[in-house]
Amino acid sequence: MAIAQRLGLLTILTLGVALVLLPACTGGGPSSAIARIGSRNLRCPQSEVETALHRESSKVSEYYVGCDFMYTRVLCDKLHGAEHPTAECHPAKPQPPCFSGGCFKEDPVTFEWELASSGPTL
Repeated sequence: MAIAQRLGLLTILTLGVALVLLPACTGGGPSSAIARIGSRNLRCPQSEVETALHRESSKVSEYYVGCDFMYTRVLCDKLHGAEHPTAECHPAKPQPPCFSGGCFKEDPVTFEWELASSGPTL
């Protein structure tokens, strides 16, 4: 099997295991927003999507949402305090390609892509 096929199969298996083993969001909090955003991006009925928490930072939670062997990422801002009972969720942007001016790196706190500084320009 070619390396690309193995990596694709490994990605699908890893996502499948994560969606089965990790508990989905519960309650009326951000889980409905996560499923709604994921189903819109994947063009699947909301009843058929599965969600799993992938990682968290001090400001953001990242969820994988999967359906029909596809997945998308959804980011939810962490809002603290009783005055903010629900989180703001939005689709995560895909990694931009590198170009002659440099590459993008992921901010470890917001999970958003930003242009990596390549040092001073002359």
